[in-house]
Amino acid sequence: MKSNTEILGLNDFFIEQLFNELFPIMRSITGPGFRKTALLGLDAFKIKSKEHKIASGSKVFDWTVPAEWDVSEAWVKNSKGKIILDIKNSNIELLNFSTSFKGIVSKVELLSHLHSLPDHPDWIPYRTSYYQDDWGFCCKHSLISSSDFIEPFEVNIEATKKIKNGNLYWYEAEHKGRSKKTILISTYICHPSLANDNLSGFISALALFSYVKNIDTRFTYKLVIVPETIGALVFLKSSRARDIRSIVGGFVVTTTAGKSPIGIKKTFLGNHWLDKISTKVSQELDSESFEYEFTPFGSDERQYSSPEFRIPTISITNAKYHEYDEYHTSADNLDYISISNFKKNLKTHIEVINRIEKNIIPKRKIKSISGGEFQLSKHGLFPAIGGRNYQKSAQFKEKRGLENRIAAYAWLMHLIDGKTSLLEMAEKSGLPFGLLSECIDDFKSKGLVKYL
Repeated sequence: MKSNTEILGLNDFFIEQLFNELFPIMRSITGPGFRKTALLGLDAFKIKSKEHKIASGSKVFDWTVPAEWDVSEAWVKNSKGKIILDIKNSNIELLNFSTSFKGIVSKVELLSHLHSLPDHPDWIPYRTSYYQDDWGFCCKHSLISSSDFIEPFEVNIEATKKIKNGNLYWYEAEHKGRSKKTILISTYICHPSLANDNLSGFISALALFSYVKNIDTRFTYKLVIVPETIGALVFLKSSRARDIRSIVGGFVVTTTAGKSPIGIKKTFLGNHWLDKISTKVSQELDSESFEYEFTPFGSDERQYSSPEFRIPTISITNAKYHEYDEYHTSADNLDYISISNFKKNLKTHIEVINRIEKNIIPKRKIKSISGGEFQLSKHGLFPAIGGRNYQKSAQFKEKRGLENRIAAYAWLMHLIDGKTSLLEMAEKSGLPFGLLSECIDDFKSKGLVKYL
């Protein structure tokens, strides 16, 4: 039987090719790199989406939508005319959202506009200046002490910040389920060449939605591709998010391919059904998995769970932002990520979706048998010959499997009240969710229960 990732066509070559294609693109919270990345990714997974925009300068809660930013050239030459910094080598070398600047500067002045990491002299840090005008570069600290760092320096940054006619873009796609209750799949692509944070999350979100859109679901699923923070706020504020109250939970898909076990960042509630399902699935698929307690410090869960909205979201990560040394540096590159971890992470996301879909609330269907246990043997669900089940001295081939199934039937008949979900039944009975799901389907196939 093919795995979910194989069904999606996600062999290693496809994944690696997509990472290689998208990694070099210069991205920011606005500008052509964001749109290019989004459209290439959506096209790769054949996802139909709606492109939305909001004008630069628009007020969104306490925030103002920034200018539309683009950069065509950015470099620094030393006194010998040698280029020592250039976005053609690495787009992280430019302060993201830098203003334009041309001039000859001294060593002291250039250093005031340089960002480096003394403790990691061969890594380039990623730095931004979205909401305050500044120019600057990011560099290896080793460059500053090298023989190439000779003043005076010629600086050339050709960038535009378009307020008039500028826009911030985001993308939405929807898969309608049998219910209007909606699960959010949110991701962000505002970072330039950083592989784990968050190119991996973007590709994972696309793959997850691609899986969902090809199956029949109870819930409706909404994919949202935004620039981090400001984009989530714009989505929440937008009239296009008109059914925001229908969103019952979701995922902030981020950092899904790093070299660490699976880590679950819990919802702000801590004990939501998303927390329980995600933790259980991750433990089953990765014995070294662990949990992060919620803090209002991180990614877009900060916006979704804020007071006006209170949408519980989880993040299923491999090397979560903030938690690995390479975070926000040039070392978060294509060599850092693990394709096998990416696929395991996606498998975890998919299995969580599967269990969300199966976490139904069953109710007895026929009023005349609303009380007591079902006569299982009459419905072909219990052996015609009784007496040997749970008898320690009796041994037969199907004993353990049959006893487990009978135990599941017994717990289900005890707990089916039209109020208790399958997840709650698994917690109360101590039986596997998958087994209870199979057995409740047995009851449904016999016309004994219906799903609410």
